[in-house]
Amino acid sequence: MNAPIVLDWKNQMRENARLALKYLKKPFLAASAIALVDSFALSLILRRVPSDYLALTLFFQGGLGLIIGVGISLSSTPSVSNVSERLFGTSPWSRDAEKHAERVGWKWLIASAFLIAIGLMASAI
Repeated sequence: MNAPIVLDWKNQMRENARLALKYLKKPFLAASAIALVDSFALSLILRRVPSDYLALTLFFQGGLGLIIGVGISLSSTPSVSNVSERLFGTSPWSRDAEKHAERVGWKWLIASAFLIAIGLMASAI
């Protein structure tokens, strides 16, 4: 009797892991691309890539990304939408817009966390 439950649980865990990896792929690729561009720019400017400069640059960009991600997520909350509707004449609050803003904000937050993690690795070198 327990065998079907265990198999269903394992299949559900595999599906959740697959969806998580699919969701994390774009933020990871974006953070990696930003780190590579930063390394390339530092090598062009300074003729080498000092790990302390690279780490500080990645921390700064990661912090900015965290702030932007939170701003995006908060931009479609009911209270902020109500204020912007009255001040700027924007469209009224909708649940779909809020969900979309939360998804976009989470991707910014995850990419920023990857940038900070890459910065931590660069500072350890």
